[in-house]
Amino acid sequence: MSTARILVTGGCGYIGSHTIVDLISSGYDVVSVDNGINSSFDVLDGIEAITGKRVVNINVDLSETEDALQAIKAHGPFDGIIHFAALKSVEESVFKPLRYFRNNIGSTLTTMELMEELEIPHLIFSSSCTVYGTPQKLPVTEDTPFGRAENPYGATKLMGETVLRDLGAANPAWQTACLRYFNPVGAHASGRIGEDPRGTPNNLMPFVAQVAVGRRPHLSVFGRDW
Repeated sequence: MSTARILVTGGCGYIGSHTIVDLISSGYDVVSVDNGINSSFDVLDGIEAITGKRVVNINVDLSETEDALQAIKAHGPFDGIIHFAALKSVEESVFKPLRYFRNNIGSTLTTMELMEELEIPHLIFSSSCTVYGTPQKLPVTEDTPFGRAENPYGATKLMGETVLRDLGAANPAWQTACLRYFNPVGAHASGRIGEDPRGTPNNLMPFVAQVAVGRRPHLSVFGRDW
């Protein structure tokens, strides 16, 4: 029986790199797609140090559909896709909405076209808790209905889930799942890979970590009711 082959988009990113380590540890063959726009190719060295395997990374922009399809097809076939590739700053998306719509929605559509063309039946889509908008009650569960997207980043994730739902209804052979994260934190126990965003971090934990190692002078605390 051949080893299942998984394509991980955004494989050099924070969550993507940790997922690749787990996939390799579980016996899967993995290929990464990442153009380094919001990540570092150095993470491939970290993955190799942890797993003993060098992961092939396809350096291509998923929003450029034809180029991406041709490059990825050459490394197939694949049994499944885990789609992490996306820009993720809520704040930046407010000031650069077109960039987020073009990149996040474009890369998702390309990924789904790849599924159709190569007849890949399995997809895990990296969505976001932003699809819930402002929930009417807490805690949020998987049955909580979608809310109004409150920023362009959230809108791209909501659109991604909508497209995936409609395509799945048209092709019942597809087996898909959506992951709606809140704030994932942590790093691999080896310290070889972890969250290291470019520019100013958008979440608390990487900001704290950068202050701890001396990359930033201090952590600002806003408010007095903590």
